[in-house]
Parts: sequence; structure tokens; C-alpha cells
Amino acid sequence: MSVQSAPPQQQQRATPEGNARQLVAEAFSGTPGRMRIYGAIAVALCLVFGVLGFLFVRHLDDTLGAERAHAAQLVRIQTIRTSVVKADAAATNAFLVGGLEPASVRQSYTDGIDTAAESIAAASSAEPSDSATLQAVNKDLATYTGLIESARANNRQGFPIGAAYLRQASGSIENNVLPPLADLANKERQRVNAASDSAYHTYNAIFWLLVVALILLIAIQVWLFRRTRRIINPPLAAGTAIVLVFGAIALAVLASTMDQSNKAKNGPYAQTVALATARINGFDAKSAESLTLIARGSGQAYEQRFQTVAADADSALAGLSSAQTGSGERTTSGDFRAYVTQHVQVRKDDDGGNWDAAVALATGSGKANQAFATFDSASGEALSARAKQLSDDLAHARGLLLALSWLLLVGGVVAAFLARRGIARRLREYR
Repeated sequence: MSVQSAPPQQQQRATPEGNARQLVAEAFSGTPGRMRIYGAIAVALCLVFGVLGFLFVRHLDDTLGAERAHAAQLVRIQTIRTSVVKADAAATNAFLVGGLEPASVRQSYTDGIDTAAESIAAASSAEPSDSATLQAVNKDLATYTGLIESARANNRQGFPIGAAYLRQASGSIENNVLPPLADLANKERQRVNAASDSAYHTYNAIFWLLVVALILLIAIQVWLFRRTRRIINPPLAAGTAIVLVFGAIALAVLASTMDQSNKAKNGPYAQTVALATARINGFDAKSAESLTLIARGSGQAYEQRFQTVAADADSALAGLSSAQTGSGERTTSGDFRAYVTQHVQVRKDDDGGNWDAAVALATGSGKANQAFATFDSASGEALSARAKQLSDDLAHARGLLLALSWLLLVGGVVAAFLARRGIARRLREYR
């Protein structure tokens, strides 16, 4: 009995499929097949090193850019807080004079309100997520200025109700304006701290990426040596050297970036926060001093507030004195303590029944008022200098990251090409 063969159509349909499977099996079988597999792994390792290195460094660059933006936003918010309390301090101090207040004090109040309004607009544009809170602050600030105008009008006419309007205005600052601004400032500090940790994480990621890539590339070359008895595969060795050298360059640049970022955080950033805190509390203290005198013997609550915020300001400035700071910050600390010393004399005169002498010290050319003006000028100049230094230092920390990201990507592609060429050479020799 004869065996019938499959129809010609089935033979034609099965033969190409079988040939394809056979070709694939032959391509990845034996030593040549393993060479192809390990060659593909070497190429993939080089490409992964280049692509991931590019992405990691670009992400770090973006993160440091965000850190700089958040630090700038923090400065804006602190400027709003400072300007508001500065305006309130000027308004309460002007109220003490009675009648038509001095033009310079009135101008200080107007400048504070204008600066706060401008900074609110700038901060809202820079960080949309803060805009709702800042709009509410702006409305409360408008209410505050209305109360101040009522207080001024009544004070010029000698009506006692003017003091009530002033206390209500000052209370609105303490209860409605400053708390949401403090919350925004805390959020920005948290964002800055989170961003500053990215350099450390990127460094670790690049380090372990480099270690894994080198270990596997060297293992592949050791396997080639055992199979081919050739000590060095020049193209593959060159590709490995590129990964090593470019990885070392990346780690060096990232270490420098980490160092610069940490110095900016521990130096001008910390000093900026401390100076802004000192100025906010300092102006709050000046406002409390005036309100204590306005209360005429019943302002113990305002004096307690003075002691609290003055201690907070002194604590912030004391931190500057113990850090690596310039003479400007140390002078600022001394200026504030000189003002507090003069305040003691203000309280002695007021508590001793010499209210006019106390008011004279706390207003115009009085020693307490002049000491505070000196602190205001010195701390303002120091804050501006540190804020600019912070922005410059954070920008400098990012200087090489864009070039480094492209260097890693190009290096990975070149190393992959060399790895492919090295394996191809061994395959030709093996045949």
C-alpha cells in the first residue's frame, strides 16, 4: 500500500514557515547565536545608559529650574508680608503724631501698600495655584486700607473713635492677611526643600546605572575572551570606555551640582528666609510699640505682642550671626538690638507717666524711631543682596546640566555602535 504525499499547496505553504523557524533557530544556536544575543544585550545596555542618563539629567535640570522658581515665589510672598506689616507700622506710627501725619511716614505707608499690591499681582502670575489665596488677601488688604483711611480722618479731627478703627485695621492684618501668606510661604519652602533633594537622587540613579552597565559589558567581554581566545575586542572595549568616561564625567558634574545646590540652600536661601522673617517680625514689633502708646496705659496685650515678635526677629538674626554671613547681616542684627534697647526706654517713659517723652522717642527723629529706621534700611539692603545671590547661585548650579544630558545620549549611541561593531567582528572571525 503506497503512502500518499501532502497536496502541493500544503507543501508550499509549510516550507517557508519551517524555513523561517529553522533560520531563527540556527541564528541563535551555538556560540555564534550566543554572540548575537550578548551583542544585542551590549547594544541595549549602551543605549539604555545614554537614554536614561539623558532623561535623568534633564529631569534634574527641570527640577532645579523649579527650585529657583519656587525660591523666587517665596521671596515674592515674603515681600508681600513685609510690605503689609511695614505699611501697618507706618500707619500706627503716624497715628501717634496726631493731626496731619508727617509726609515721609505717609509715603512709607503708601509705598508699603503699593509694593504689596504689585507683589500680589506678580506672585499670582508666577504661580497660578497660589492665585486664589492671593486674591482673597488682596480683598482683605483693600478692607484694611479703608479702615486706615477712616482712622486717619477721625484722628485728624481729634475723634477717639479713630483709635478703634486703627486697632480694627491692625487686627485685620494679624487675623486675615498674614496667616494665609504664612501658609503660602510654608508651602513654597516645602517645594524648595523637595526640589533640592533631586540632585542627590539623580546622582544615585546615574551611579547605579553606570555600575550595572559596566559590570554587564565587562562580563560580555570576559565571555568573548573565553570563547574566542582574544584578550581585547577593540570596538567593544572602546564602547565600554566611553560609558565609563562619560559616566564619570556625569558623576563629577552632578557632585558639583549637588555641592552648589546645597551651598545655595544653606547660604543665601537660609539667609533670605531669616532676613525676611526678621523684617516681618521687626515691623510687627514697631506696630505693636505704637499701638501700646496709643492705648495710653491699657496696651499690655500689645506690649506682650512686641516681646514675642521681637524675640522671633532676634532669633532669626542670631542664626545669621552664627552662619557664614557678610558684615551686612551682622550689622542688621546689631541694629535691631539697638532698637530694642531704645524701646526699653520708651516703656520706661510711658510707664513712668511721661507719655509725651515716650511718643517723642518712638516717632519722628526720636532715638527709638531712628534706630528702627536704621534696621529697616540695613535689613532691606541685605535681603535684596541675598535674594539676588540665591537666584544667581541656583542658575549657576544648572549651568552644565543641559550639555551633560546630550553628552550622555550621544555617548550611549556611539558606545552602542561600537559594541555592535565589535560583536560583528567576532562573528566574522568565528566563521
